[in-house]
Amino acid sequence: MTYLELRGVSAAYQDVNIVSNIDIDVDEREIVAVAGTNGAGKSTIIKTIMGLMPRCRGTMTFLGHNLFDYAAEDRVRLGISYVPQVANVFSSLTVLENLKVVEGVRDFPGRSTEIFDLFPVLAQRRRARASSLSGGERQQLALARALMSKPSLIVMDEPTAALSPALATQVFTMVRQLPDIGVAVLIVEQRARQALAVSTRGYILDSGNIVMAGPAADLLADTRMADLYLGRE
Repeated sequence: MTYLELRGVSAAYQDVNIVSNIDIDVDEREIVAVAGTNGAGKSTIIKTIMGLMPRCRGTMTFLGHNLFDYAAEDRVRLGISYVPQVANVFSSLTVLENLKVVEGVRDFPGRSTEIFDLFPVLAQRRRARASSLSGGERQQLALARALMSKPSLIVMDEPTAALSPALATQVFTMVRQLPDIGVAVLIVEQRARQALAVSTRGYILDSGNIVMAGPAADLLADTRMADLYLGRE
């Protein structure tokens, strides 16, 4: 079953197109990676899906709903959660308060208890302010809060940005487990090899255009793509 479908989607700031005629699918319980260099337009795709871009066109549907008919907050209510690249937790609030913010909005009593079962490190630090967490713990909290609304799809914008290689590996391990709890994932990443390694399918973005697409394993094995877009291992 296809959850998210983008067809011919373009997005611009003023009169400058950032992404052009993008086609992307995300199916049920699937991880899809969009990889590319800095400035390729990856984050713009995420912001377009979440209703945060000022000028967009094309067709974009989620579970049969035309997303262009919905404001950003209503897209969340449809079942899409968003993990921004930066400023993705409320630093002045505790770990528990960060989760309760969502629980209060969506009226899911007891949901934070379920989330702590998935993130035992956060459970141990539930009374700590988010500002005191390590980079890896903050990313766990951002993902945990995204799961609070019981989404069908999570879109993640560069979740390993500014993390060490070891912490980045931990984040990818968490992402790999999301389909097991019924959540599909669209992840945009500069760490293309690692993102594709945990994904079912992938898209390679260059200068706002999809230049390659297919099963993630095939993209990783494509020497031409590796030379152009992945870099040497």
